[in-house]
Amino acid sequence: MTLIARPSASYRHHRYPHHRRSLASHAPPLHIMKKAVPSKLFRPLKVGAIGTLSHRVVLAPLTRNRASEPGLVASPLAVQYYRQRASEGGLLITEATHISSESLAYPSTPGIWSVEQAEGWKKVTSAVHEKKGFLVCQLWHTGRVAHPDYASHPSNTKNYQTCVSSSAVGIVNRHGKPGKTVTYGGIKPHGVPSSLDSKTDIPRLCQDYKLAAQRAMDAGFDGVELHAAHGYLIDQFLNNGTNQRTDEYGGSVENRCRLLREVLDAIFEVCPSERVGVRLSPHDSPNGGNTYYGSKDTNPDLIYRHAIQTLDRLDLAYLLLTEPRWVGKHDDTPENDPGFQMPLMNLEKFRQDYHGVMIGAGGFTPSSSYAAMGGEPSDKNQYDALAFGRWFISNPDLPLKLECFHQHLASGSVGLPPPPLLNRYERDTFYTRDAGGYIDYPSLEYETFCEMGSPTENDKLEYQGMELGKYTLLEQENVGTSLKTTETQSRSKL
Repeated sequence: MTLIARPSASYRHHRYPHHRRSLASHAPPLHIMKKAVPSKLFRPLKVGAIGTLSHRVVLAPLTRNRASEPGLVASPLAVQYYRQRASEGGLLITEATHISSESLAYPSTPGIWSVEQAEGWKKVTSAVHEKKGFLVCQLWHTGRVAHPDYASHPSNTKNYQTCVSSSAVGIVNRHGKPGKTVTYGGIKPHGVPSSLDSKTDIPRLCQDYKLAAQRAMDAGFDGVELHAAHGYLIDQFLNNGTNQRTDEYGGSVENRCRLLREVLDAIFEVCPSERVGVRLSPHDSPNGGNTYYGSKDTNPDLIYRHAIQTLDRLDLAYLLLTEPRWVGKHDDTPENDPGFQMPLMNLEKFRQDYHGVMIGAGGFTPSSSYAAMGGEPSDKNQYDALAFGRWFISNPDLPLKLECFHQHLASGSVGLPPPPLLNRYERDTFYTRDAGGYIDYPSLEYETFCEMGSPTENDKLEYQGMELGKYTLLEQENVGTSLKTTETQSRSKL
């Protein structure tokens, strides 16, 4: 049975006024988009041995919950999700992927430690490579974020204990009480982690990372990314609010960066450094800045600068930095999310410390991406590429839409029709398990195709699952501009 949504004749032939226009109407024809280079975001970029990108719009690594149970294998939905978002010369980074069952912290999140999991990911890499794109696997260990209950998951054949960390420091809320997390059995308080032993646990942990990297190479990935950010295990070793060790992995910045370097050395044994990226998330906790799962440090600039300078010496494919700009209560309302208006922090602090490819992620909008990527391609006071998460979820052809918008800005709107609209993301579906909010967001090409007639089972694979008329549309220039909700409630219809 086909997954393709078949829009009715009324969708295909009904016409709406300008403020309710469809995704494709008024957008420049798809074939003209390569004639001009409107910004640095659409110039080629060599990323280590991964390859040369044709544009610099990167799919940011996220957390997705669509893996097949009980093996936590990338599902057919994942194959379609990445196929839809692949583009020629485009870089996609996978959702966070567990290196072992010790890391399990959220239901139905995928792994990369077993042969079965590698075989599942091989179908994903093949789909991306068929579209001549690049795919990197993010290697993930959650550390203390994992609840002890996950040790009972059927995939934990090695009987690992979940909920481990640098020290026995639990996650607490602003009132000092244990924070809460989701398990297969519902919402429960976080546990108190066990401290990893330096003589037994940490060497074994490095081998787990090595095995996961090997599985990723076996699955056909173009590289791997070490997740050392967002309050997960390696970040727990970096920050002295969570790392209270007195051995060679605690105390000084050199010691707290030791695990980061040892894990990378283990990965390099099976994957060249030029195919390895690292993600870090410097924060500003002493001044009230956003933190990740309560991981704080008394001098975050010092520890992250040392980490970045260490990475600068390793000839990596890239460094991905998260800009800590979000406001939780507005995270599902992109029209007035103040996170989209916050200034860049980590670029200014750390660009001079890293001389390789640096990718920025967190809070970028169509307008701010244009401002961030102006100037000459050789300008080293900028990010070299930008990673998008929420907007790439809801817009599988985000690079094309951004290129239309950047051309619109570069031309001063002269001689071009209005740029295409964005599908407004629905956050309620980010962490669900079915196709809704995952593979059903439509692309410009799909809508244009539907204007010519209903798709059939023999039409392009990436169309499968897409639906028209389901999602609210939003003007690209209006993201984060505090518009009234009623001004952005038009629906995608033909």
